[in-house]
Amino acid sequence: MSLRFKVPLILQIAVFLIPMNIYVIGDWLGAGIQWVFFRYINAQDKSSIILLNREIGLIVSGTLTGKSAFASILWTAGVILLVAATILIVYGTIETDPDVIKKGAFVNLGGAVLFLFSVFLQYGIFLNGPAGIAIPFGIPVIVVIAYWQYRVSCKIEIDPDIDGEKTGSENLEA
Repeated sequence: MSLRFKVPLILQIAVFLIPMNIYVIGDWLGAGIQWVFFRYINAQDKSSIILLNREIGLIVSGTLTGKSAFASILWTAGVILLVAATILIVYGTIETDPDVIKKGAFVNLGGAVLFLFSVFLQYGIFLNGPAGIAIPFGIPVIVVIAYWQYRVSCKIEIDPDIDGEKTGSENLEA
């Protein structure tokens, strides 16, 4: 397996390690950092980590409603797309199929768009509103990663001699 197939996979792993969103709650009532699967909040001298499954539980129980609930649903849909993109890119890397990696790059882009819509819904189009302030740090990084995954997959050349069989004029020499 060439390095060109490993680069999209390494970039995909990086998506899950970088913070997606740095935010301030309300009028500096608290602050937090959000990754793909969880968020860290420090508010009123208390720190907590909220996993995505807990946030979904808050929506299902009716504790989290309205705009915040819909923003969380959009975020969850974005997470589902990132997981699907990861599966595609792992499969494309194992099977050495650049077309699958291209599809994974587009699915990554879809996840980034859903994350951005989630942040816009919660904090406003200018990322500053009554809910607080947001800096979507990792979302543009996903877009750049998706772009590089696409570009790398376009440059990958499939070796026709992958099974070790000679092809074309090489058969005439044997």
